[in-house]
Amino acid sequence: MTDTQYPEGFTDFLEFLCEKYGVDKSRVFIEYSSTRPPSIKGGRTGYYDGLLSDRKKGGKVEFLITVFKAARDPLLTLGHEFAHLVDDLKSGKIGKPLGPPDDSLERRFDSQALRDLDQFWMQRKIGASKRDQQPAGIQDAIPEE
Repeated sequence: MTDTQYPEGFTDFLEFLCEKYGVDKSRVFIEYSSTRPPSIKGGRTGYYDGLLSDRKKGGKVEFLITVFKAARDPLLTLGHEFAHLVDDLKSGKIGKPLGPPDDSLERRFDSQALRDLDQFWMQRKIGASKRDQQPAGIQDAIPEE
């Protein structure tokens, strides 16, 4: 089951990531799923917080990032899966089957996701404070999130 009520900042963070990494956002879809996440491959205990999948449609590749509600930090999970997407695009290795995690690669993606999320929140905070300094009337037209 997919929930259309995303966590705060979820869709904005996706837009931020697409813009930052030059990814066409019309090719990236997100799902916030209440279904049970799959168990980690390779005999480890635990489950995946999110998954990246892809498909070809009309000769173009589209991506689906699924973040499970069970994830401790949904935005960080979104950033992590987006890091996989960027890596896949750079390497040309699209459509890899789900396998056991590569710990060093996963740590790298965790770090990248954390940096991206920090940058996103910082820009959002700066944007909000700049809006607060606008003359009356302009800031009223911009909803606070």
